[in-house]
Amino acid sequence: MANRSDPIDQAKDELERHVVDPIGHVPRLVLSQHVSGDGVLDRIADVVNRLIGSMYLFVLITIGIVIWLFAGNIVGFDKTPWPLLLTILNLPQLSIMISLQVSANRALAASDARAIADHETLHAIHELAKMQIQLLDGQNKVLAGQNQVLEILKKAHPTPTGQ
Repeated sequence: MANRSDPIDQAKDELERHVVDPIGHVPRLVLSQHVSGDGVLDRIADVVNRLIGSMYLFVLITIGIVIWLFAGNIVGFDKTPWPLLLTILNLPQLSIMISLQVSANRALAASDARAIADHETLHAIHELAKMQIQLLDGQNKVLAGQNQVLEILKKAHPTPTGQ
């Protein structure tokens, strides 16, 4: 008897839960927005991921660093810009790294949902193909029977060769 904690058995159980009726199956389009949660933290994660992952923030930070390097020496608020600048830039890194992990986890959930939808569609196509093969085999049997009847009729009523 298989152990329920076996990963292979768990995967089989998961796949069996998503087996669908092939004739009634309608393929699903699964987007990341369909998988996002409805809670407050989920909405905050969406906003943070859009902000942190945007090119606008990258350009803003790059321009800020360049301005800091030049303005720090010209205005004189930072004579040696690297220690203070690096300290300020390193402060948000922890939260950005956590945000990246949250984003990766959300992308993984969307990917899993897409994989399940794809599996359902492929399973339905496979089942329809099996049904089609059964129909074709049945047609072959009918045609073989009709050929036998035709041969019997040809033997029973031969056609004259001179006409």
